[in-house]
This record gives sequence, C-alpha cells and structure tokens, in this order.
Amino acid sequence: MAYHLVLLSPSAYESFDGRLHFPEWRAPALAALQQGDCLIAYLPALSRWIGVLEVQAVQDAQVRAQPHVWLSLAQGVPLTHARLWTALSFTRQRDPNMASAIPTLRTTLTPLSDADGKLLADFLRAHAESGQETPYDQAAYQALLARRLTRGDGRSLIAAVPDLHDMHIEDLFYSNIEGRETVRVQALLADAGAKMGYTIWIPHEDRSVVFREWKPKQRPMLDSFDGFDLDRLTRETIERFDMLWLHNGQIVRAFEIEHSYSIYLGLLRIADLFSLQPQAAVRVHLVAPDSRRERIFQEVRRPCFSLMQPAPLCDLLTYLSYEAVRDFAAQPLSPFGADRLDAFVEAIE
Repeated sequence: MAYHLVLLSPSAYESFDGRLHFPEWRAPALAALQQGDCLIAYLPALSRWIGVLEVQAVQDAQVRAQPHVWLSLAQGVPLTHARLWTALSFTRQRDPNMASAIPTLRTTLTPLSDADGKLLADFLRAHAESGQETPYDQAAYQALLARRLTRGDGRSLIAAVPDLHDMHIEDLFYSNIEGRETVRVQALLADAGAKMGYTIWIPHEDRSVVFREWKPKQRPMLDSFDGFDLDRLTRETIERFDMLWLHNGQIVRAFEIEHSYSIYLGLLRIADLFSLQPQAAVRVHLVAPDSRRERIFQEVRRPCFSLMQPAPLCDLLTYLSYEAVRDFAAQPLSPFGADRLDAFVEAIE
C-alpha cells in the first residue's frame, strides 16, 4: 500500500460521492495509483487535513475511493496542529507562518513517504473518534461556495469576480517592488530549460534585461516562429509568452510570469492560445510570488474562464511560485526532463 496526498477544492469536498475527478494532465500520477492505496485528503482553502480514502479503482481521469475517515469542516485537523507539524518530514523544519509555501502541498496526488502517510492516517482516525472540533471562518468558506456555477457539461466550479479597483492598486504596488525579482525568475527558467537541452524563447523586448541575469556560454535561443506552421493570430499570441521551452519544433512548456501588469492580461493570453488551438497539448504554468497566489486563483475562477470550452482554464494551466522555480532550478537537471517540474507546480482548483 502506498500513500498519496489529494488536494480538495471546497466544491470537491462538498460534492464528494465516492469519486474524485482530476484534470487529464494528471494521467501519469493516476497511473501510479493501485487498488488499496491510501489517499490523505487535504483542504487548502481551510489548511486542514480532512480525510483518509482507500483507492477502489482508477478509470480515465476518475478515482473511486472508499472513505475510511471523512471529517466535517469543524473536525478537520489544522495543518499547523503541533503534534503533526513537528512530526511530518515536510513540515517539521519549517516556519508555521510560511505554511502556504510547503512544496509537498503544491500538487495533488503527490506521493507521501510511508512514515508520513501512516502518521497522518492513524492520527486522522484517532481524531475522528475523539470528535474534537476547531473553529474556522465559516463566512469565508460559505462565500466560496456561494460563487459556484455549473458548466454545460454538468461540472460544478467555484467562480469569482475580483474587485477591479483592488486589483489595480495591487498591480501598481507589485510593479514597483518585484520587477527585478521577476527578471531573476525568468532567467532561472531560461537557464534550467537550456541545461535540459531545450530551445528557449524569450520575447525580444525582454532579452536584454534577462541576459543581464542569465549569462550562458551559449544561448540556445529561438529567433522567430517564421518557420512554424502557425496562423498569424496564433503566432502573435505565442510570441508574447514570457518563456517557452521547445524541442524538435514543438512547445514543451509555456510560462506566463506575473508581476508588473494585471494578472488578467496574462490569463487572457493563455485563454487566447487555447481558443485558437483547442487541441494544443501545451503545458502552461502561471508563475508568480506566493504573495499573489490568492489573487491569481480568484482571477482564474472568473466566469468567463470557468465556462471556457472545451475545458475550464483551471484545467489548462498550473500555478508555479517563485520559490518553486528556485527549488526546481537547484535540482540536478536531466536531459529533456521537463516532467520533473510537475512535482513543483500546484493545481488551481
């Protein structure tokens, strides 16, 4: 039996009926699941451990799971619970005030060590029997549920309409303090991609500032998309992405790095790409500081993005924090090893 982390959105928690649904890009992680494996359920919206599930079957992007422990929101165990925080391998050396930056909790279906998985499963079983409860912000949680909408395919998603005034003020604030850090992150992504053997695309207007931070002996840069079989609109859209990794004329990964302009503009570019190329197999990552995480998640939940066809935008991209970029870039990088990046990204649910 193996242990895996599963991240639940509020809507997934509320509607759980013995089945869990995942985006198609999680197929490699789903393939690793076996009947009898244990899923430890975590609710990021409240930062609480919420259940223990046994895998019954895996079919396509759906998992049937039998709950052994399924806690109410009040019974959910806070992530910073002292007995767990000081014992789990991925929390005990960390500052509880930086809980949102824990790499293990970024991506659903992340494997857990046997020691961590057993500790969580046993603790949650005992906690369920105790009936102990911890207060939580019920109004904030209900506000999330109040913004749910149902797509034409029957899927229920959280929707949000962020305050435009607050967004504008926030964008002006971050544009003044994070410009240089953004260039460093862009340079790290370029360096990591080049070291793995990928060809790098950076918009021409960004190259001079990125090259101040990134000084490779050779620059494996793509100069233009003129030789690609793309229509004009698609080419112009792709050219504006902050970073691309390419191999054999195919885009392997695309990155939008949010900093000095509205998050909404970057999301529109991603939406444009998939509207123009609905069958595109491009993996897209939205890169931003952890301080912007909640704003990004709100923006992705706009109704126009949640109702996109053939899939909501949250299924077509993942979130990658600046810290995660630094962690990935510090790892040993293998040739054409972009799939290793998946351990550092976070699903937007």
